[in-house]
This record gives sequence, C-alpha cells and structure tokens, in this order.
Amino acid sequence: MVLPAMLVLIAVVGYPIVRTFWLSLHQAELGGGSMQLEWIGLGNYAQLLTDSTFHVAVRQSLYFSVVEVVVVVALALAIAMLLNHPRGQAPVFRVILLVPWAIAPVANAILWKYIYNTNYGVLNALLVGSGVADRPVNWLGLPDLALRMLLLADIWKSIPFIALLLLAGLQNIPSYLYKAARIDGANGWQQFRFVTLPGLRTPLALAVILQTIWSFKVFDLIYVLTKAGPADATLLLNFLAYRVTFGFLDFGYGAAIANVIFFAMLVIAIILVKVMRPGAPRAARGVA
Repeated sequence: MVLPAMLVLIAVVGYPIVRTFWLSLHQAELGGGSMQLEWIGLGNYAQLLTDSTFHVAVRQSLYFSVVEVVVVVALALAIAMLLNHPRGQAPVFRVILLVPWAIAPVANAILWKYIYNTNYGVLNALLVGSGVADRPVNWLGLPDLALRMLLLADIWKSIPFIALLLLAGLQNIPSYLYKAARIDGANGWQQFRFVTLPGLRTPLALAVILQTIWSFKVFDLIYVLTKAGPADATLLLNFLAYRVTFGFLDFGYGAAIANVIFFAMLVIAIILVKVMRPGAPRAARGVA
C-alpha cells in the first residue's frame, strides 16, 4: 500500500540527493552544450576549508538562524498566548495574524523592498516625518544594517505559522491543570513554567526544528532585496550555493555547498529532536 508513495519519494527526494552528492565529487562545468565531468574526489569539500567567502556565509547563516529562531519562537509564543486568552479569541485577530503568512514569498520580498527604499520607502517616511531620524537611511546599502533588515522581514513572515502551531498546542492543554495549579497557590509565572511549557513540549520542539530548517533556506528575500550585498554582508549559504552554481557555473562546487547545507540541517534536526524530545511523556511535577 505504501510502495507507490515510497517510489515517488525516491524519485523526487532520494535521486536528487544521490545525484547532487555524485556531482560534488567532480569538477563539473558546461561545455559544448553538455556537462563535462572530471573526477576529483573530495576536492570540492577540501576547497571549502580554505574558501573565505564560504566561511563568511557560514558565520552569517549561523547568526541569521539563531537570532531568527529565538525571536520567532518567543514572539509566536507570546502571540499564541494572547490569542488563547478569552479576550483574544475573536476570529478577526487570527485573520490579521495570517496576513503575512498568506502573502507569496516573492511578493513579501517586493513589499519589504518598497518599505526599505531610501528615497520613498514607508519606513524612512515614518522616521523622518516623526523626527526620529534627521535624514533617510539606506537600510539595505549599509553592511551593518542590511542583514538585520533581512532578519526583520523574514521574522515578520515566519511568525504567523509558528504562532498558530503553538496556539493549537495551548488549546490542547487541559484546563483542569491550571485550576489545580491555582488551588495549589501557583502564580502566573509558575503556571506558565510548570503547566504551559511542559504542555507545549512537542509543539515547541516542532516549531524550533521547522524554523531552524526554514532559516537556512532563505533565498527569495536575498535575491529580491540585496543579491547578497553590500560586499557580501547578506550572503547566506543557500544563496552562495545558487550563486556558485548558476552564476559561476561551477556545478561541482555548488553541489558541495548544497550538500553541506543538507547535512548541517540533518544533524541540527537530529540534535534538536534528541534534546527537546518531542512527544516524550511529561514527567509528573509538583508546582513549586
């Protein structure tokens, strides 16, 4: 019964993974209308160790991923708790929350491109008009600001789904646990620590794992807003793999970078599953 689905997965997922790994073991270039392959073994992976551009992309990708995961999960949890409150359960609030998530990725990137525009962007208009800034700021043209602006745009896009995921988890926590905690004298913080967080073990683990993977896959924002500039200040691993493969036409080295991303995400996901143990039975605890 599952054989057709397995065959589809092998064709759609398994074959590209094997093919990409095989390609990364070659010096692969286009020539004469065909791909010219020359076996070099682990030469492409050895090149990664000395490639300063790759090292920059790794550092910036780690920074981007850690900051995004922490901020997105924290804000999404706060929003989910507000929506779970009796005063926040009106359907209109959930509709408003879904707006950023419902926008297509490229449309979202174009929207933020107009917001950040130096000459007629909404952000500069607000800051200059209110007297917060003396003159317009080149948000995407300054190396110190560009990556943070990308983070802001991606956080805005990512929060709704994670918030809905955590909201579903909050609604599955039995209300009698909170009643028992209040009877035992637990204050709001203690209820959050000993009832809410344990009850959200699985949703929180899924949120962290999914957001970590998605943060490494950011491409559309970089492509539309900065093209990895200025001076590679917004260069992340995913865009580096694209630039090397389709910009420099170095398919073997690009495949090696893509494989590093794949195995890094796989290892990180396994570690997070081991540490956070989604679905593990919750240990009985007294409310302190």
